[in-house]
Formats: sequence, C-alpha cells, structure tokens
Amino acid sequence: MAGQHFRVWFGERAATSDELRRIEDIEVTQEMDAFWEARLRMVLCLDAQGAWLHWPGATSAPFSRVRIELDNGSGTFTPLIDGPLTSVDAALDSQPGRSSATMVVRDDSAFMHRDEETEPPFQRRRASEIARELFGRFAQIGETRIEETPASPASTTRRGTALQFLRELGRTCDRHAYVLPGEQPGASIGCFLPDPEGPSALPPLVLIGDRRSLASASVFQDPDGGARTQARVLRVNDQGETTFDTSAADLGLMRDLPALPADLTPRRLLHPADNTREDPAGAASAQARRDGYVYHLSSQVIPGCYAAVLTPYQKVRIDAGATPYSGDYLITKVVHHITPSLYTQQFDAKANSQTEIAGAAVAEALGGGVQISVSVSGGIF
Repeated sequence: MAGQHFRVWFGERAATSDELRRIEDIEVTQEMDAFWEARLRMVLCLDAQGAWLHWPGATSAPFSRVRIELDNGSGTFTPLIDGPLTSVDAALDSQPGRSSATMVVRDDSAFMHRDEETEPPFQRRRASEIARELFGRFAQIGETRIEETPASPASTTRRGTALQFLRELGRTCDRHAYVLPGEQPGASIGCFLPDPEGPSALPPLVLIGDRRSLASASVFQDPDGGARTQARVLRVNDQGETTFDTSAADLGLMRDLPALPADLTPRRLLHPADNTREDPAGAASAQARRDGYVYHLSSQVIPGCYAAVLTPYQKVRIDAGATPYSGDYLITKVVHHITPSLYTQQFDAKANSQTEIAGAAVAEALGGGVQISVSVSGGIF
C-alpha cells in the first residue's frame, strides 16, 4: 500500500509547507449523534524577545473554516472534517520545544447549535420536510440527503436550537440528523437518514489470517439489550387507542440469528418523552432499533494494512474467525490519529444479531478438520 498523505485548508487556501511542518499531530473524532471534532496540535516557540511565534489565533479568526483531508494510500483524498474553528487551546512550558497550541474544529452542525429559539408550530408537516427546511436556513449546508418520513402530525413545535430540534424529530421517526463534510470545501451535507440497510461498501476488516487488518477486537454484550418495544396512544379524534409492538427482529437483523430467543426477549414501554404522536410506530421502531444493538465492538486498524477510511453511519464486515461475532457491524465512532509518519484508526461498532456457526466452519477455521493425538507412556517401578 502506498504511503498516507494529509492536507489542511484554512478557509479557501491550502496550508503552506511551513504550517504543515509545525503540525505535530491531528486527532479527528467522528461519532454518531454527536459533533465531529478535530484537534490540530501545533508547535510553538519563543523569539529572542520572549514573544510566542506561530500562534494560530493570530492568523485564524474564531469560526474561520478549517478542512482536513486524508489520502490513505489510494491516491484519493477523503474529507475527515470541514467546519468552524471553535477554540484555540494552549499548553505553554518554560522549557524549549515543549509548548504547543491546539486548534479545535467542529463540523458545520456547530452553526445549527448556536441559537435557541421558539417558533410557530409546523402544521401537518412531515419530519423530512421540516428537516429540509431547517438545513436550508444555513449557508454552510451545500446539499442534503434526506429519506422521506410517512407521518404528518397535526402540530410540531420547535423549542431550542435547530440541531436539538432535528435530533428530537429523528427520535420520533427513526432518523439521525447530522452533517458530513462535502466533496468541495465549504459545502457540507445535511443528513436526515435511518441506519443503513444495504450491504457494506467498505472492504472487510480481518482479525486472523494473511489478510489481517485488525490489531485486536473487544466485544461487549449488553445484558439489557434486545428488548421489544410496546407503545399505546389515546387518539384525540375518537378517543380510541392505537397500539404498536415491534423489535429488532421485526425491523430486520444484520445477521442470521437474533441476539436472544423470542421467549427470553424482554419488553419495554415506549419512553413517555417520545410517546407524543397519534401514530407511535416511528418512535417505537426507533427505540426498538436502538435497543436491538446488543453487541458492541471496539478495535484498532493496523497501520498500513487497510485501504479504506472508516466513518460512522456505515456498515463494515468484520471477520473474527469462526465465531458468532463475525459479520456486519454499524460503525458508531472513529478516531483518526494523524502524525507526519503514522496514521491510525480506532473505532467502535455495534450489531443487533449473531452469526450462526456450523461445525464445518469451525473445522475449517481449525485447519480443515479435527485431529486427535494420543500419547501413552508406562513405567514399571
């Protein structure tokens, strides 16, 4: 695999060679349902008069744009983050070579979380229509990716920031509200989408064998996960009752077997804060999908052994040998760590089901069959 390269944009200009040399490391944290954040640590030094040189706050205004792109060896640069400079942190030391300044950058959803407001209710509007309107109010959002929602409640009231409101809407209709960096600088993508259902477009991550690309993998099974969700709502128009019951198995599993047998699946009521619509199907499905992710995995990619760049909201297949843990996972968090000499990816992922392991697969994983060696020795005393 070819070497990795990164580049940084400050506003509309690319960082100079001198600015890139002063960057000691970059850490970009991408997480579902949270701000994406980058931290660029840059070296500082003193001149003969005791003044700090290369202070980034002297040349970069608050909320000026910063963009980071990475080429993982494929020859194509992938944007990791594009958004405003939200703060500059300092670590100052009297000893030479130990001082630094850290530029903190967030994705463009930071602009959507600045002002808390109330506005007149949205009457008979689907959540997808409201999301399209709110994203359109921000010049930093160049395009949108929105999957239509079916329900049109009588009234939806916004109180809080635009981002808070969109995420609350998402909880009631099984959607995530987030912002991705666009292909071009300064034009991010506003997303209002469910969890992906199709197969992964990423190459598999392998724990064992010649194609190994994972250093290790830790899997945690949530003992309270996998619940069915029940909802019950009193209708205003006829005083009747609407009920809905669903689980991750009903919504579609990622693998062969459910995490729990049907007779051991716990039942949970839809949370009262989300049970506010006459049709509770969207909110109940969203809660059941969240509760259905029983398996949580943490791992680290071996540097130089994987050609793709991981990001949340994507599926990836993980091959962990002949175990129930092999199969598709939904990536929930990725930490990209970039230095002038090394690039690493740490990530968290989750799954709502397990893989059925046949005896033949276990034998193949052990080398094509089962061999038994018996040694007997005896002695006379």
